[in-house]
Amino acid sequence: MGTYMKTKLGILALVGLGLVNTAQAEINFNGFANLVAGTTGSKSDQLYGFDDNIDFKNGSLIALQASSDLGNGLGVTAQIISRGNEDWDPTFEWAYISYDATDNLRFLVGRQRVPFYMYSDFLDVSYAYPWITPPEGVYSVVFDTFDGVGAIYNTSLGEFDTTIHAMYGSNDDDFNLLGNDVSPDFNDLVGIAITVNREWLTLRGGYVQTEMNIPVDSLNPLITGWEAAGFQEVADNLKVEDDTGSFIELGAQIDIGNFIAVAEFTQLDLEGTSLGDQDSFYVMGGYRLDSVLFHLTYGYDEAERHNFVADVPTGVAPALDFLILQTSALIASQKEETNYYTLGLRWDFHDSAAFKLEYTDYTDDLNSNGDASLIRTAIVTVF
Repeated sequence: MGTYMKTKLGILALVGLGLVNTAQAEINFNGFANLVAGTTGSKSDQLYGFDDNIDFKNGSLIALQASSDLGNGLGVTAQIISRGNEDWDPTFEWAYISYDATDNLRFLVGRQRVPFYMYSDFLDVSYAYPWITPPEGVYSVVFDTFDGVGAIYNTSLGEFDTTIHAMYGSNDDDFNLLGNDVSPDFNDLVGIAITVNREWLTLRGGYVQTEMNIPVDSLNPLITGWEAAGFQEVADNLKVEDDTGSFIELGAQIDIGNFIAVAEFTQLDLEGTSLGDQDSFYVMGGYRLDSVLFHLTYGYDEAERHNFVADVPTGVAPALDFLILQTSALIASQKEETNYYTLGLRWDFHDSAAFKLEYTDYTDDLNSNGDASLIRTAIVTVF
């Protein structure tokens, strides 16, 4: 669907909400914006989409959300985001109908956020958290929305306020994988997240699972070669067809007086595919001094794919040796061992806006050419 048509549909959706407003309900608008600039420390450095040229688009965005309470527990929400690194083309991030069955139970139907992370509900709202963007390694799943149904239940367990978020649906948003623009099918996407909170302590755990079908054209010659050589199991390991991917998240936050600490751990399991499993975590500590928050984050990311051609004999035929060499290189390319430190500050200079400044030192333990430093600054706001 072209950009022009998407824009027209977006306008029609908002007009539709306006018609509802005219008939019986009030429509409410709010939004947020992140204006980001960044540059790496040297010409050879590249990190998180930045290089040594000052970039004002990467990470910058503006969003508008429209919501309407239709009465009797029924509501409609639509959110449109324009991102700088996507040439400011507007896209629907959320578009769902909600129904409050009770004071504690809400159902949602439509496009909504997958509850992967602690900050999933306001993933793009930089004003809502300390960093300019959440730590990249942990927040790295290739999609963050789904089309389907969700349920949010709020209750109390002893002295803890508890929220349970369950979901079921699918996602088919295009993304880039191994240098290919792919059109995936993430079906039977099911997940649950539980958050408990008591005064200064918040604990969270989540699990998401999906059936994956991802056609990767660049792998077809390898797959065909292994099938022709009679190694169907190796060929199947290269495909991403009817494979199960799973994601686990554990998080905690302590907020006492001027001190705040946040930590999250995630584990992505893609066994049975050519893609590497990944473990990531970060730990952040911060101190508030009046309207300024100083914070330091350490993060670590590790990925590895089991060598599923290790038992294939070498020296049998040149063509087979070539397949082993190419496949081994693909497996090795999935390996990752990186860590980073981010030192930053946030200054709330306005009731609805903040200035942020960060320096990140990134180390690639497998290839020093991947080491980089990055300076970013941002003005973020809600309205």
